[in-house]
Amino acid sequence: MKPELDRVKNDLETMQKAIGLTPSFGRDWVHWLKRDKWLNFWWCLPGLMLVAASLAPLDDTRRFLGLIASQWVGLSVAAVLLGMLFFWGRMMRSDVRPPAVVREYKRINGQASLFLVGFIAQIALYFIWGAQHNLAGGPFMAGLWILCGSSMFLLTIVTKAWIYLAWAVPMIAFGLCQPLLEGSKQGGLWLGVMFIAAAFLAWLIQGVQSRIIEKQHGAN
Repeated sequence: MKPELDRVKNDLETMQKAIGLTPSFGRDWVHWLKRDKWLNFWWCLPGLMLVAASLAPLDDTRRFLGLIASQWVGLSVAAVLLGMLFFWGRMMRSDVRPPAVVREYKRINGQASLFLVGFIAQIALYFIWGAQHNLAGGPFMAGLWILCGSSMFLLTIVTKAWIYLAWAVPMIAFGLCQPLLEGSKQGGLWLGVMFIAAAFLAWLIQGVQSRIIEKQHGAN
């Protein structure tokens, strides 16, 4: 009797998802959300690198292979970010995820890719507008971070992937705090803090999502 009830329940969930009465998140998401949320802490690595570089007594008067110390820090952080994206992409391809999870990720990634085209055009127009009005320095960077954060917030609404909210909030906060950081030599420190804050927010959001899904299916 129980197998038949489970089959009917699964069929009912499938029909509800198809006609839009329930979100596409199913109980098969829980395992992957719980596992993936720990991957968010990888974002702490570039953040900690930036924090350490800001607190360390770097000598920018000397060059190594044509670059000063702060430039090497920037290149190292960029290399770490590229390595993280390569590792995640390879791991996602090797995972045997349920079809529903794969479809949802493809939907989110497809919408995010289309959004990226508009985002790049938006950034290009912002640079052109800044050049026309001689906007530079702190005000320019403040506007840029707020623009990036608000775009991430819009992406959250469009895709209904709340994980993007973990980046929207720190980016907007970092942009609003730029007037306080103007003239400070600790800009890299607070940029690193932004990465760490985003990592913890992403971990928290995915943890809450998994709890909500468990409660929804437990109640059903």
